[in-house]
Amino acid sequence: MQELVAKAPDLLPLAGSPRIVVLGREVLLGSGYVDVLAIEVSGRPVVIEVKLRNNTESRRAVVSQVLTYAAALHGATAEEFERRIVARQLGGRGLLDAVRESAQAEVAEDGEFHATLHSALQEGLFRLVLVLDTAPQELVKLIGYLESVTQGLVIDLITVASYEIAGRPFVVPQRVEPERPARGESTHVGESSSSSTSKSGELVAGAEGFRERVASTSTEHRQVLDKLVAWADRIAGLGSGLEISTYYGKREEVVLLPRLLPDRVGLASVYCYADGKPAVQLWRSVFERKAPSSMDVVAMAAGLPEIGTGKMATKIDGELLEALYRAYREALGV
Repeated sequence: MQELVAKAPDLLPLAGSPRIVVLGREVLLGSGYVDVLAIEVSGRPVVIEVKLRNNTESRRAVVSQVLTYAAALHGATAEEFERRIVARQLGGRGLLDAVRESAQAEVAEDGEFHATLHSALQEGLFRLVLVLDTAPQELVKLIGYLESVTQGLVIDLITVASYEIAGRPFVVPQRVEPERPARGESTHVGESSSSSTSKSGELVAGAEGFRERVASTSTEHRQVLDKLVAWADRIAGLGSGLEISTYYGKREEVVLLPRLLPDRVGLASVYCYADGKPAVQLWRSVFERKAPSSMDVVAMAAGLPEIGTGKMATKIDGELLEALYRAYREALGV
């Protein structure tokens, strides 16, 4: 289960449905090793402990254990977190680069990300996730109590049921929502208190949002944007191993995200900025893992000496789109 959580953290039904990026398994925190250490794309650290034992005492002890890990993080600086706590897991990469390679356009801007991380570490405003086989009522009540008397600490209690269908194992995670005493509204780190109906920061399924932005742009960039929409429709037909989403950025950009499953990473992110200008962001680490044979062809078509991490291509024509289409085919094995 720990391995499954690390490989597919989006399966966890977390409060607020944040996008999280796993940094590592069995990460040293204080005198122990946390099962999974992750981070929200906003910059808030996430501590995940998995306990699947038929032992009530072990399930009680997991609360103390996860709080001990949180205490080990509390008071660190963003620099200490990156250079000491997760340095081995990053393998020489910068923390923000590693998060962007996974979550791509959904990640907060550099200054905002590090400010949120620093604030969370200094104030102890983490997300703690407990994954259990069953949750005794006294444990559920304890979690509700902890959240009700703390400000900014989010605790997700997840139970996992296992089934076997036609000889294949299936797991179904479910979030347990404790009853909490009513209290005034508070704003958690990385979240906005604004009541605005803006879609800023929202991720929605499908390409319709991107298509709508293209339809409202000026004629200056319309021809290229229409080609990008047609390209998205084309790769959507490559099969079930691909999902397409639209992300609404905080600077009024709209980003088309064609992602490979189950990792949910993309070879490219397609931007339409507020002024209608298009760009395609290429992700080197994803190409290296998923479509290495296409790297040089795509770089040449994009007019770049090589594909760099998150490097932008502004030379967008039929040659580049065809090269990207073939790269996605390589990644999907079709």
